[in-house]
Amino acid sequence: MEGYGLIARTASSGVSKKLLKKDYDYLSKLWVDIKKKEKKLTTKGLIHTEMGVGQRVVREILSDEVETIIVDNNESYKNLLKYLSQYDPKAKKLIKKYNDDEPIFEHYGIEHEIARALDRRVWLKSGGYIIIDQAEASVIIDVNTGRFVGSRNLEDTILTTNLEAAKEIAYQLRLRNLGGIIVIDFIDMEKEENKEKVLATLEEALKKDKAKTNVIGLSELGLVE
Repeated sequence: MEGYGLIARTASSGVSKKLLKKDYDYLSKLWVDIKKKEKKLTTKGLIHTEMGVGQRVVREILSDEVETIIVDNNESYKNLLKYLSQYDPKAKKLIKKYNDDEPIFEHYGIEHEIARALDRRVWLKSGGYIIIDQAEASVIIDVNTGRFVGSRNLEDTILTTNLEAAKEIAYQLRLRNLGGIIVIDFIDMEKEENKEKVLATLEEALKKDKAKTNVIGLSELGLVE
């Protein structure tokens, strides 16, 4: 738009041109709407207000990986449809209204996930567990085999636990919104190929997070920063 300028914030670094173009188109339409409302006003009145929580969440999470957005509140449902009509009309089909009698948090197990996010110890499906300790400027995560004894040998048991822990840790970092210096103490492994598998699994799982991460290789003691 001639005669206008845009500010690219730090968060736009590394973002695809497609997403930047989508944001630009939305902001351009929004500004045009604001100017139209301004001209129509004959006295004091509201021209524009900041997005609600629902719109902000959708703006942050919306990507090609999102298949469905389920909403259980009528007003939020209508607001999101209106928002996507301007921001991304093709994404309107992703919005689904939840109408079951069972509370939505219980239906999708969100209450359970919230409980896990508040607990210092997080159990893994195999029977192992991770311990998450948060200090002022760092997060320390310890991996343990717990009840898991495996079915073959100790190295395989440790590898299985570490691989499961790597995926769960990436998930917990997103769930708890943890940042800063993060040190993970994986269980010591003897085989170099197993160490590489665990590190690769962690790096792949971290790609799901929009927050940028810099993973430093696995140390001799099984520590990852």
